Amino acid sequence: MKRKKPYIRLTNSEFAMMQLLWEAGRPLNRAEIMEIALRDPENPLFAKNSFHVIINNLTGYQFIAAFINDGPGRKNARRFAPLLTRNEYAGLQIATTEHYKASDIPEIVAAIFKYTKDANKEELLPKIEEAVRRCK
Repeated sequence: MKRKKPYIRLTNSEFAMMQLLWEAGRPLNRAEIMEIALRDPENPLFAKNSFHVIINNLTGYQFIAAFINDGPGRKNARRFAPLLTRNEYAGLQIATTEHYKASDIPEIVAAIFKYTKDANKEELLPKIEEAVRRCK
């Protein structure tokens, strides 16, 4: 039996696509995505020819979904939107690593506080508690 990967590690291009979709805040069609990705021709977010490979991979990972609009024309082309938030993705990367245990959560939160310069623990701890309650 073939062993499944313990986690999905996105390529730089796949991650750039996710960043682009997260920042858009709404579903985008191919033309809109390519316009953003190729704004800086000297430093594109990903290669023009890799669009479909990236989209297919992210759809296969169930990180994005394609929505088909009704009607003819480019404005009604398929649109793509993320299925998980940037924070859910970060949590997924930690929680699906090989040696992760649930008992690591307090130390991970402490490490995030340590490396976040403007983190106000007193202000954030009640918000963390509320977020944990919502996950139950």
